[in-house]
Amino acid sequence: MAESKPIEPKVLQFKANPFEIGVAAENQKRKFSGIAYSGEPIQGHYYWGDVIFDLESMQIDTPLAALLDHDTGRRVGVVTQFSKDNVTGLKVDGDLLSNQFGQQVAQDSDEGFPWQMSVYIDPASIEEVERGQVVVNGRTLQAPITIFRGGRIREVSFCALGADDNTKAVAASHSPKQFTQPEDTDVTELEQAKAAQAKAEKERDDAVTELNKFKADKREEDIKALETSLNKQFSAEEKKSYTNMDDSAFAFMSQQLKQFSASSTPLAVQPQQQQIPPQFAHLFSHQATGGQGGGQGQGGNQGSALDQAFNQFAAAQQGAKQ
Repeated sequence: MAESKPIEPKVLQFKANPFEIGVAAENQKRKFSGIAYSGEPIQGHYYWGDVIFDLESMQIDTPLAALLDHDTGRRVGVVTQFSKDNVTGLKVDGDLLSNQFGQQVAQDSDEGFPWQMSVYIDPASIEEVERGQVVVNGRTLQAPITIFRGGRIREVSFCALGADDNTKAVAASHSPKQFTQPEDTDVTELEQAKAAQAKAEKERDDAVTELNKFKADKREEDIKALETSLNKQFSAEEKKSYTNMDDSAFAFMSQQLKQFSASSTPLAVQPQQQQIPPQFAHLFSHQATGGQGGGQGQGGNQGSALDQAFNQFAAAQQGAKQ
């Protein structure tokens, strides 16, 4: 399941309908009332698209703060009571404070300023309906639509948007939506296991490929070093044969070729200080017998590529002594 990330507070603030501020009475607090939420879908919200709050699961505690433009440093009043139903929506009533912000709201309202109300709702869950229909607040709604379930009203605010007709929009900078959608992002344990297995297999294959390349490069370097040591240029067939040898066979072959090159005595009559493994005995049988029916210098066209290399070195050594 994807990790749930915090949502910026501004995207949980929604404009509501205009509200009323009571006429001042001597030695009494100024009253206000309004529909904090009508129960209808809020259409075309810049962040959520079409969104509706589920009134049945909505929660609100009183007394509740009333602020100016959602600024906790500018306290305007207190919501003292509320009511909610599918017909009226969420209606709030409260008192304005006597501080400068409460007096500012009251004075501006007396002079005809069109204050609007905004609510800050914190949903317990967010449901996105992508297709079909859904019933919320007694209304049958067409998808796509976002539903806030278990929303708790944290505060209401007085907002000054002047002649803005879109009283259900919030003028705030856009930021990407970040919330959990279980129906879309839920990953089963089997899928997680398959993904982990595929990752492990890829890492294994990459490691094998890298190892094979390293071994191939190393063998190529060893063959070049052997050519330098023997002062000899191997043929393409010989290089292919040496490349395809396993490590133990190549190491043994290299050691014998170096010993053969360093000695001026033909390999056939040179005392062997190291016992030849049985699996490599055939590589040296031709030199030991001097070839089938002929001298050591006459076996150049017989045997393996390694036999030919031995014969060539033997002939070169014999020619140098004559």
